[in-house]
Amino acid sequence: MAQINGSRPFPELPTRHPTVDVPLWMLLVGLAGKMLVHLVMFLARHPVPVGLLLAVLVARQRFGLTGLGLGVAGLLLMVVVWRLIHRRSFGWLVGWLRGRWRLLVIYRWRWRPVMVHTGLAIRIPTSNAERVAFAETFPRIRQVRCDRWGDRLRVELLYGQTPALWAEQAEALRHAFRARACRVRADTRVGFVWVEFTRRDPLADPVPPLDLDGPDADGDGGEDDGSPVDLSGLPVGRREDCELWRLPVRGAHVLIAGATGAGKGSVIWSTIRSLGPAVRAGLVELWVCDPKGGIELAFGQAMFTRFATDTDSIADLLDDAVSVMRKRAARLRGVARLHIPTTGEPLIVVIVDEIASLTSYVTDRELKRRLAASLPLLLSQGRAPGVVVIGAVQDPR
Repeated sequence: MAQINGSRPFPELPTRHPTVDVPLWMLLVGLAGKMLVHLVMFLARHPVPVGLLLAVLVARQRFGLTGLGLGVAGLLLMVVVWRLIHRRSFGWLVGWLRGRWRLLVIYRWRWRPVMVHTGLAIRIPTSNAERVAFAETFPRIRQVRCDRWGDRLRVELLYGQTPALWAEQAEALRHAFRARACRVRADTRVGFVWVEFTRRDPLADPVPPLDLDGPDADGDGGEDDGSPVDLSGLPVGRREDCELWRLPVRGAHVLIAGATGAGKGSVIWSTIRSLGPAVRAGLVELWVCDPKGGIELAFGQAMFTRFATDTDSIADLLDDAVSVMRKRAARLRGVARLHIPTTGEPLIVVIVDEIASLTSYVTDRELKRRLAASLPLLLSQGRAPGVVVIGAVQDPR
């Protein structure tokens, strides 16, 4: 009761574990036992490299150095052929091996002190009559994925933790593990997060464009299914993890926002380029509005079904797009919920550069009324009938 009433203060909780005297021989025995357990676990979890190593040793024992050299040469030849024939599975194996190595060398070594200093470990004080100590619980790394550009760690959250709590410590984690960037996002399974560390910037050099006339023009990584492009995931570039960036066009509107010089024009032109095979096949029509007088998008005018550069013609184009949208919606009523592009009824992609010039900077009242009526209708109702809008705007603030 004295502690509760405040007549005697609580003892200060130590920030470090109390010192425990352990004999040296006991420490060495425990360390040897731990190393033996890790070795057995490694042999059990990695049968393929262990089997290859045993095969090389058996070949050396039976055939001598000559047989060993032939075996190593044959193994290297198999690896080269594997990489050329099925690069995806080979890359997965290399990434897995790299992930196990970085987990052992970097993350296992620094994980616990980093968790303590960032406040992501739970420390529960346990006291008795003699001393006060701590029982520490650490988040566990459940999976590691690595590539040339960075690492992705799948971490199991402790009780009471949320992805937002980890996101607040992203900058501290970046400095602790010496990464260029760190991002935290929630996993699809509740109770887990992905911690992504970027070591190198894959976008520092220009990204070569995708071969639109090659055997994998749709960018799906598999056999050609006969369609010129995948309109539900149009390949337009590379993401920060160097994976293919797919932009949904069919069934979605797209807003491209950024400051001056941020690269909005590159996204627009990459989208137009990727839509080229579908335009050539008659499955897509490009209705393009360039309020700058055509200075930005006039280079692709030969691909465009309609091209408007002044405010009057842009208003007419948007009104016609609304008319097409309403006719298609009437035909699709009770038949389908999403338009399927055909040569007789293609997908209409309305591209508007500097969309703010149509919504905020028009001074003519009649034109402003027409634009204020047509553009919101397309954005609210045009997705299902196959009239989608791709707009670009500077600094959305």
